Amino acid sequence: MADQTWTCSKCTPPRTFESSDQCRVHSLNYHASTFAVTVLTKSGLSKQITVTQIDGVYPCPFCSVVFKTKGGCRKHLDNLTCTSEEKDNDEPGQQPPVIAMPSYQTLPVPIMADSTPQMREYNDAVLYSCNQTHVSDAEKQRTLGIVDALELRPFAIKDPHGAEQNGLAHISVIAKLSAGEGKVASNMPPPKKRKHAHHDACPICTPTPAPGLEYVLSTSPYAASIQRRKYTELDNGVCELFNRDWEFSPHLRFACAKILAGCLLLNNQNGQVIIANTIEVYGRTRLVDAHREPFVVRKGQPVANSLPPSIKTPYKNVWPTTVSAQDGERLIIGTLSFDALITSSLRLDTRMNTSVGCATPSFLLSSTSHSLATKIFLDQESLDDGLQLAKGKDTWSVSSSNLMWQLRQTKTKFHDPSTYYLCRASSPFANKHPCHPYTIFTLVAFDQAHNGDGSVLSRLFHTLASRVIRDAREAVIDKQTVEELRNQCVDQTNASKGLDGILTLFSGTQTSIKILGNLPLNNTLQVLAPLMSTYITKANASVMAFVEKEFMPIP
Repeated sequence: MADQTWTCSKCTPPRTFESSDQCRVHSLNYHASTFAVTVLTKSGLSKQITVTQIDGVYPCPFCSVVFKTKGGCRKHLDNLTCTSEEKDNDEPGQQPPVIAMPSYQTLPVPIMADSTPQMREYNDAVLYSCNQTHVSDAEKQRTLGIVDALELRPFAIKDPHGAEQNGLAHISVIAKLSAGEGKVASNMPPPKKRKHAHHDACPICTPTPAPGLEYVLSTSPYAASIQRRKYTELDNGVCELFNRDWEFSPHLRFACAKILAGCLLLNNQNGQVIIANTIEVYGRTRLVDAHREPFVVRKGQPVANSLPPSIKTPYKNVWPTTVSAQDGERLIIGTLSFDALITSSLRLDTRMNTSVGCATPSFLLSSTSHSLATKIFLDQESLDDGLQLAKGKDTWSVSSSNLMWQLRQTKTKFHDPSTYYLCRASSPFANKHPCHPYTIFTLVAFDQAHNGDGSVLSRLFHTLASRVIRDAREAVIDKQTVEELRNQCVDQTNASKGLDGILTLFSGTQTSIKILGNLPLNNTLQVLAPLMSTYITKANASVMAFVEKEFMPIP
């Protein structure tokens, strides 16, 4: 008796298959009338489209390319090769806006984020199953082709911590697994012993290839917490947004800070990965930001900076790097329009102390090769919120909560409006105020602070900032407030002498003086600000403890 076969009557000539499962998979791939696929637009937003089969082929909705199979068309759309037809609506007008502190504030409408965990997309699940998330695009396509040829499909299971794990199996096996409850057990053969061939690379001298992000996070000490979030690699659309001119689109400083909050940096050379819990952005030129990164020449050589190099990089005009400064090694993400300084971070591949402050010694990108090997993955929630901020040209802060904690770690130029820009953002893990690094503006809120000169000076800077945020260019500091603060200081200290200097700026019966544009006031404040450094360092020790607690699994 001949073996039974199954025939596809829709093919010309008809094709035969050895099993009904093979015939059914073939029919779904070659003869489905329609299928839905989610694509990312240039702006970074996702949308669902429907592809309809016409005359036996699947045409791409965005270009003239056609495909014989549903899988081929889906891959084409997943690769973002032709979904950039959308035009940006955020083009500058005929007249550039005046960059100044707003005279009034309108709080943005809060965006309700969806906290429901999302499963990986089809291709992402396949690549995760094969540990191929960190390889080149060509290798990814080769892996996906092999999996399709073997007619394997990805499936998802939840580990004891609720994180998604993926595997591959034939569709018939997946159907059996989905039919009822079962247990997953390892069925791996023991490793085969082999002699160390003479031409083989030395296992001691040869470095182990850096694993992909999925593997690093699955083995992280904080896997139970970090795997509950969704991350997406930085793409061309967001890179373009990062490099728009802030002189004509000043509201983008808030959007860019929010998008980068909580991003992951993975160094594929050594497998190190870090999360940026707090990040603050600075404009590139003095016209945009008084606290810009300096571009100076010393002894005939330009001082090192974070501008993207003139070579082909993984992300166009976006460059992660380490820059040496007086306060240590600074971890910065640089673009043509801004540099983003990471002021709070945590290594995820191993257990290390949280880095809080301008320096990040736990993750160094001190060479071009390390920067080129570093991938950037954005927190999906932060990305969505940041893109929403980019739509509002009246945006004046990153969030309507904790405004004072959105001020950057500045200690100079208190007469300039840019000192009071609210463009510091924190990750979803560190969005509570005890998890934010302290500054001269917020030290007064530290619950364990003693009532010494540090608290008095912080109250002064807090008052100055709050009045500028509220009243913009009309902001003033009154003599009575300064006198009250002076009375709380010990005589003959640097703090008391500085406050005495401010009191001399009030002439005659003058009861208040302006803050912005007041150079004499600024000169005195620049002397007082460094006096708070020791107090801030002690307060930031508590920030480290609060941040690390947020990454611990909920009991």
